[in-house]
This record gives sequence, structure tokens and C-alpha cells, in this order.
Amino acid sequence: MKKLSIILLVVLSISFPYALAHPFTEETNPSSAQNAPVGITEVTVIYSEPIEIEFSSLKVLDSNGDQIDNRDSQYYIGEHSLIVTTPPLESGQYTVASKVLSKVDGHLVDDAFIFGVGDVIIEKGDDKPKSIYEILFFPEAGARFPGLVGQTIVLGGIIASMLIWGTQNKSVLRKEIEKVEIFHHGKLMTLTGIGLMLVFASNIAMLAVQTLRLETSAFDAIQTTFGSSWLIRMIITVILLGIWFWMDRKSQISKKHHIPMLILSLALIGTSSMIGHGAASGEMAAVALDYVHNLVAAIWIGGIIYFVFTLLPALSKLDGMTREKMSLVMIPRFSIAFTIAIGIVIISGPTLMWILESDVGIISQSIYGKLIIAKIVIAVIMVGLGGFFQFKVQKSGENSINSKSISVHKKLKRSLKVDAALGIILLGIVALLANGTLPAGEIQKVEAQEVTYDFRTIEFSESAKYDIEITPFTSGTNSILVKISDFENNRLPDAEEIKIKISNPQRNISPIEIPIEKISTDEDSPSIFLGE
Repeated sequence: MKKLSIILLVVLSISFPYALAHPFTEETNPSSAQNAPVGITEVTVIYSEPIEIEFSSLKVLDSNGDQIDNRDSQYYIGEHSLIVTTPPLESGQYTVASKVLSKVDGHLVDDAFIFGVGDVIIEKGDDKPKSIYEILFFPEAGARFPGLVGQTIVLGGIIASMLIWGTQNKSVLRKEIEKVEIFHHGKLMTLTGIGLMLVFASNIAMLAVQTLRLETSAFDAIQTTFGSSWLIRMIITVILLGIWFWMDRKSQISKKHHIPMLILSLALIGTSSMIGHGAASGEMAAVALDYVHNLVAAIWIGGIIYFVFTLLPALSKLDGMTREKMSLVMIPRFSIAFTIAIGIVIISGPTLMWILESDVGIISQSIYGKLIIAKIVIAVIMVGLGGFFQFKVQKSGENSINSKSISVHKKLKRSLKVDAALGIILLGIVALLANGTLPAGEIQKVEAQEVTYDFRTIEFSESAKYDIEITPFTSGTNSILVKISDFENNRLPDAEEIKIKISNPQRNISPIEIPIEKISTDEDSPSIFLGE
């Protein structure tokens, strides 16, 4: 049983929402580190997720670092791509600087690639790995971390109090029930207030970081898609604060009065999924799974925090033996909720991971993968403590329940504080993952994509038509296909005398005759010649 619990918790730990992502470059035209023909007039880039056009742009720089594009960046094929036009580019090396704002998580990402025009030799320079500051957005992670902790405390506290304390048979408390209920309510409201204040402070910090990143006003930052998600989150937070203020003024409150806060807390968790990697993937299944994991995290970690900072202090108001018996009864009740959470995750966790990133090799090489390993280590420690509660503390308490030497409450309080601290550290890693780059964006082997440019034209003389096709029309070896006919597409009698010459006046290359081979055999069709 203990081994099974460890395996299940490892699955749980790796399946918390990774949320996210940055809009990394998936495809460029011209291709990175490749040569394009002289005279091209546009550059296009395709990204991994939708971007905000108002805060996104492409800049084409020449070898001197001067911007030479027409400053007209716009969407190319939908919101995942950009295009910028240029004057006809001459032979040389060019750099494309990209700055794009994600519509999903609000991250502003810089990137660059080089390409050549004509037969220039591209100087690639050193292929340096990305800095950790390019992979992990520490200011954003720092701003969102208190919000993750706060929403986990609020939702976890509400759910745990309803499932564990609200359904508990309290007949054993007899005359002490009212005193304990009042104290429990006060502690729960204090914990909930702390959680909501953390969420509110996080919201302010998120907006501040965003305005600094974009170098714009808070009003303009809110106009973005990410800003809309932020505004929804802030409205929900303010309403929750109002409900909390009303609940905090009551000495006791029935279970049904917790329902409005529960519903709004579930909505608050949903705003995290709106700015996560699941939403960036465009898959509704990924969004749903991301939401489920946020909910599971609240039940698990938020439940532990509720247990140690609300429930156990409330039970401490009871007399010695009653306190120990109630503490002992609460262990299996909490374990049931935890087991149900794992049952959901064991199916949804691997599915979400597969949707977001299925290449295990890339994961293992990335900083993302190292953070996942850190989560697993913390989770194993937490499950070890869970095993200690269930197989040591509970069993020992059950065996000594009729004696006066039972000491469950004190052991739980001490051990659960460590568990709660580890849970908060785990949420910190989640904040880094949520504001980091997926392995596909971090270990971007920008493999040169071979793009074929064909040149085709039709020229005329007094009595002949020349259909000319050059493939691939780039530096290196090209094939030249020439079809000669009259205006009615009939064969010319003296076509065998044709000669093909090429030249490049811009580079002072005089006409050079190239050898050709006749490849057409039909005497009634136009003459076709092939040369290289």
C-alpha cells in the first residue's frame, strides 16, 4: 500500500499544470541560416501560440545593424504568425529581430535569426545556449507565486472544511461544540483572509510587471487578451473579499453560506488555466485537464494548510482525550479526499503531459525537466510524511486509544507544518514552470529548413516563345529548363541551334555559356533543353 501511494504521488507531482508557455519560433521564411534569392521583399515567422499584434513586431537589419524593413509588421496567416515587407534585398547577410507578446500568458519574448541573400557565405557565429533568464521569467513567476499560494489556501480551505469538518459527527464534543465551532470559524476566516490578500497583492504585482515589460500604461496593458484575463481575476478577487468580510463578521456560519465563496473560488482557479500552457495549446482537453490539476492542488496542498492552521488549532481547545480522539478520526477523512484526487490525476496527468510535450528526451535535457525532477523529489518527501501519518501515527493511536499515553495531535501538528512548507515550495516550482519555456522552445534546434524557390518566366522574340524555368533558383547548382516553340506551341525547325548563357552584371560577371542537353523526343512537340 505504501509503495502504491508513492507511485501515485509521483504521478500527481509530474502532472500539476505546467502552464505554458512562451511563443517560440516554429518556422521562418527565409529559413534561418539559409540563403534566399536576390530581390525577396518579405520575411515571415510562425510562432507556437497566438500573439498580440499591438506589442509584436519583426525588424530586418542589414550587416551594419540598420533597420531596412518597411516597419509594417502584421499578421501573416492568423494570429500565430507575422510578416514584414522590405525593399528588394540585395546580396548580403541579414538579421531578423523578433519581439512578440503572447496572447495567452502575457509574456514578451525576444528572438532573432539570420539569413543570407544571394551567394553570400553566412557567418553564424557562436551557437550559445539560452540563458536561464531567457527560459524562466523570474519577475512574472515572483508576481504570480503569491496568487498560486493564495488561491490554493482559499479553495483548499473551503473544500476541506466542508468535506472534513462539515460532515464530521461532533456528538463526542457535547458541551464544547459551540466553543470549538466559533474558534474553527474564526481560524478559517483568518486563513481565508490571508489567502485572498495574497491573491490581491499578486494581481497588483502581475499588472505592475506587465506594464514595465511592455513599457506602457496599466490601462493599455489591460487592453490585451492577457489583460482581460487579469481583469476577470481581479473582479473575482474583489467579490471574494466582500464575501469574506461579511462571513468574518459572523461568529458562526452554516455550510450553505460557504457555497458562494466556493463557486467564486472555483472561478478564480479557472483564471489560472486561462493563462496556462493548456490554453496556449489550443486544445480544449488540455484546458480542462489544466483546470482539474489546479483543483487537485487546492484539495491536496490547501487541505494540508487548512488541517495544520485551522483544524488542529480548533481541536486544541478540547480536553486531552477528546482532542486526541478527534485528531485520530480526522486522518482517514483527509486521506479519502487525497485518494480521490489521485484517482483523477492518474488518468488525466499523463494525458496532459502528452498533449503539451511528448518528447521525453528533450524534457530530460531541459531546465524544465530539472524542475520536474525537483517536484518529484519534494512529492516523494511529502508522501513519506503521509505514510508516516497513516501507518505510524494513526496505527499507533488506534492501538493506544484506551490508554492515557496517546499523542496524536502533537505529532500531526509538528509533521503537517513540514508538509505544508513543502507544499508551498512545490507551488513555487509550479510558478517557475508556469512562467518558463517548454522544452521544445528551450532546446530549439533551429534546423535549417530547405525552402525551394523556383523562377519561371516566358520571353518572346519575333517568331518564337521561350518558356524558362530555373530550379531551385538559389546559390549553388541550379537546373535550367528551356522550352522553345512558336506562338502556336509548335516545334521550331532551327531550335537545335539554341545556346544558353548566364551573367550577373551586378557582380561584373560576363555571360557564360552553359552546356545543355535536348530532352524532348517528340518531333511534333516544342523543343526542350536542360542545363546546369
